[in-house]
Amino acid sequence: MIHKKSSSQKFILLIIVLTVLAAAVPYTIFRNYQEEQAGKKVSIVFISKRLDENNDFWSSMVEGINMAASEYDIDVQLMGPESEADYEAQNKMIEEAIAMKPDAIALVPSDYSITVPYAKKIEEAGIKLVLMDSVMEEELGLCVVATDNVEGGKKMGEYLKQYADSSSAIGIIAQSPTASTAIDREEGVRKGLGEYQSRIMEVAYCYSDAEKAYEETIKIMEKYPQINMIIGLNEDSAIGAARALKDLGLSGQTWIIGFDSSMEQVQMLEEGVFNAIVVQKPLNMGYLGIKTAYQAVMNGAVEQSIDSGSELITQETIYTKENEKLLFPFQQTQE
Repeated sequence: MIHKKSSSQKFILLIIVLTVLAAAVPYTIFRNYQEEQAGKKVSIVFISKRLDENNDFWSSMVEGINMAASEYDIDVQLMGPESEADYEAQNKMIEEAIAMKPDAIALVPSDYSITVPYAKKIEEAGIKLVLMDSVMEEELGLCVVATDNVEGGKKMGEYLKQYADSSSAIGIIAQSPTASTAIDREEGVRKGLGEYQSRIMEVAYCYSDAEKAYEETIKIMEKYPQINMIIGLNEDSAIGAARALKDLGLSGQTWIIGFDSSMEQVQMLEEGVFNAIVVQKPLNMGYLGIKTAYQAVMNGAVEQSIDSGSELITQETIYTKENEKLLFPFQQTQE
């Protein structure tokens, strides 16, 4: 005898089938999404304040970026103006990068204040933002990967303080009045000099142009012939100042300390033109910046601040094992 199902039984069976289908559809969509994402690389746009293969600092940073991109299989695109002072070009690049809809943007801000609204646009677009090398007047981004520039400047000031007295006269050549690196390093220099910071005669700006740094140093030395200490707050300012002292015949007579470690700076340190240099670790900075941006995309958990490190090196300490690694990184890689 065949028993027919009641209408209530059919209704219950229909509910069960619909429930199973309802659960299966989102699961299928999720699996498809997972499979799609598994074959998709994390995309990061790095926007520098300057891209220059002839500048050792920026080329080392790019090497670190490429190392991280290779290790974590990241699609990284590099952007940046030719001049560090060209904040307008960088702002346009930020807008172009936002339109590309990458997973993250690693930004080296050109200006302490003018870059702020453009950096905000990155966050408003829902793109992860990591800052590298420089900061801005507002706290933006998930993390800042940079040299502790106040500490680096303090090392410079403390070194010169050992040789300063009440008759000392000091000149500073800096990259820009609106670059956070220059602002922080000058603050550190003054802290390191302590009571001798009153002996700073003038701060001149070269806008990261070695030729202009050369000219500004000549002007300062003509204006204050008593100056016996010069501080260069980045690669271009330090190189320009050192070249000027050489041409003025003041090498060995005027103390000079510089930030960064281009091959020209290292050579002039060996020759005794520089008394000391503060060496950043741009390769570390580039690697850690992209690694941190990748981690932010993957799980969002990153440190708010990462110090990529710096060391003060004198003529006497150039060839220690650790300092050789900092001063001659490409040679170490080849070995």
